[in-house]
Amino acid sequence: MTGSDHDTTTGCDAPADDATGDRAGSERRSKESGSDTTSGDIDATARDACEAGLAWARERGYAGWDPYDGLNSPYLAPFRRTWLTRLVGMHLPNRVPLNLHRPLRIPRERNPKGIALFALAHLARYEATGERARLEEAERLLDWLAAHSAPDFEYPCWGYNFDWQNARQFFLPAYRPSVVVSVFGALAFLEHYRLTGRGESLATARGTCEFLTTEINTRTVDGHEAYTYATDDSFVVVNVNALAARLLGPVGAAAGDDDLTARADELIAFVRATQEPSGAWHYSVPADSSPISHDNFHTGFVLESLREYLDATGSAETGERLGTENPELAATERAYERGLAFYREHLFEPDGAPKFEHDRSHPYDAHAAAQSVRTFVRDGRPEQREMARRIVSWSLSNLYDESGYFYRRRGRLFDDLTPYMRWSQAWMCFALASYLHSAGGGR
Repeated sequence: MTGSDHDTTTGCDAPADDATGDRAGSERRSKESGSDTTSGDIDATARDACEAGLAWARERGYAGWDPYDGLNSPYLAPFRRTWLTRLVGMHLPNRVPLNLHRPLRIPRERNPKGIALFALAHLARYEATGERARLEEAERLLDWLAAHSAPDFEYPCWGYNFDWQNARQFFLPAYRPSVVVSVFGALAFLEHYRLTGRGESLATARGTCEFLTTEINTRTVDGHEAYTYATDDSFVVVNVNALAARLLGPVGAAAGDDDLTARADELIAFVRATQEPSGAWHYSVPADSSPISHDNFHTGFVLESLREYLDATGSAETGERLGTENPELAATERAYERGLAFYREHLFEPDGAPKFEHDRSHPYDAHAAAQSVRTFVRDGRPEQREMARRIVSWSLSNLYDESGYFYRRRGRLFDDLTPYMRWSQAWMCFALASYLHSAGGGR
């Protein structure tokens, strides 16, 4: 792969016309076209928005703000001392209904997870169009990821570019690797391997699997060895384990590594065991260790991970692996269908707006919209692809600014129109690129 032409991690100045991202009020600068547009019109609009969104990000070096980067402010350095002050400093620019990033001098930076998502978006556009320039742009981003693996670890792994305090559960200093960020980084390399056959990309993804199996903490939960969130904590999160299996299973299948596949099997058994009779999953185990219950995008993570695992490691239709009936795969398929039914019935409005949680509509969030498009597109059945189309239509009407960026969320009283590079821009570009590929949307 070639070297990057955007290799800085900090201090990337946005063009002068960069949006200020005011939050108060409910001004709509996107087109209020409703969600009854024809499929052809939506596909064309989605293609234009995807291309504009990728161009907007590239013009800024893929560097930007994040909802949780408050502790990167030099003015908030005193807040880094305790878990409580870190929470206050981290959430101050996130919760106040004004964009404080500029007055707090929070720098625009590259986020490793955001870079992985942009690489995946460019790879999806390459697969849809066959245009070599898209592959080359993805490879520049992958080169950057390879060069910016977390320090002090033997294997490829990544963390967020900011200090992050998760309530009282744990603290992750900037760039300290976690399962979630590392998995998305590795998935970008795995997708590059799938499209190009380049062995070094598979080796990188396999190296991240070694990081997961040797460095991430585990806890025994009802007989299952579940991963914790990162290397030094004890917090067990359901979607984290699903995401780990999503990487381990496909890499094990591609590399012929039965140990990785077996570890994925163990994690999927844990995910199945935590499913509620309703089909839902709580965010954490135990459930009362987090205020999040059955939320939208984490449920989408679990479902897409189950689908990827099933398709990579066995036959979804027959529950077979290598020609042998496998009741575990059949049980996972049933868990996926129950979860998908709950997700579709309880986590969306009739017009496609993604509810925040099963019992709470607002805010309607770009991350949730993007992940839900990915979830339904990845399922692939006509009725699920139609659901993805409905969400895309709603998102383009409510979250897209015609200057090329995506808003974070629409609230009941206040909207957050701040352009966040990872949270909304990278996710929505990846979602639209995935949708266009599924719809046959090339040039």
